[in-house]
Amino acid sequence: RNLPGACYGGGISLAGMAHVAAQQAARQSRTRPQLLVLCLFAGLAWLACLGAGFAFLPAAGPTAPQRSGSPRGAEEPGPRRQLLLSGLGLASAAALPAAPALAFETFKDTNLGIEFRYPTGLQKSENKLYNVFLKDVIEPLEAVGIRVVDSGRSTLDDIGDAKAVAEKLVADSVPEKAPREILSAVSKTDDRGRRYDIIEYAYQWKFAPDLRAATGRTRFQLHNKAIVTVYKKKQYLVIASAEEQNWPSRGDGQLSLAVDTFKLLF
Repeated sequence: RNLPGACYGGGISLAGMAHVAAQQAARQSRTRPQLLVLCLFAGLAWLACLGAGFAFLPAAGPTAPQRSGSPRGAEEPGPRRQLLLSGLGLASAAALPAAPALAFETFKDTNLGIEFRYPTGLQKSENKLYNVFLKDVIEPLEAVGIRVVDSGRSTLDDIGDAKAVAEKLVADSVPEKAPREILSAVSKTDDRGRRYDIIEYAYQWKFAPDLRAATGRTRFQLHNKAIVTVYKKKQYLVIASAEEQNWPSRGDGQLSLAVDTFKLLF
């Protein structure tokens, strides 16, 4: 016998269904805030655990080349590497191994009357243009050359100013048809008033056949820094050289130390 308001196939009244739905809605309304609170605490706990691994970094500016005794290949980490290190929680100095100190040696020759410092690793080699020639065992164009010759001049003033000295030095040491550029030319004096000219210049030229085969290239661009002085009818010249692309890492502050520390012993 069917009751008024009954569902014909199920035997459950509409009122009963409404009562069940109301109970389910009440349970969901009580459970939802609890779930939200649990999610909030879980999110805060996750951030607390990982917070040490993430940091806000200031905008990275341009990085300068490594100078003053920096080992080869030990440039400061770039912006991308800094970001990665920071994201891994390794950005602090304590977490990174210290770079090895670059070693230097002193060259002193009392017969020539000169002294200077140069990076360890250069080996003495024969070169007919220089009294002493020190070159890298891996990079054939990285070298320091020292030439002491008799001179009819008393001082560099007999040539002219630093620019005139630079022009003569480049004319004497660069192949005649090689494109060249004088980058700087300045003068300084020591505590005895002797004048020294420091000259930077670059030029392009062709590799010798043996180096062409070894490097797989035909041409190179060489960056040079030199110091020259004339004293007691002798001319003293020290030249540090490296390929242009290697100069910021190997030349400036390393090979050029020979020029920066050069001095006469008398």
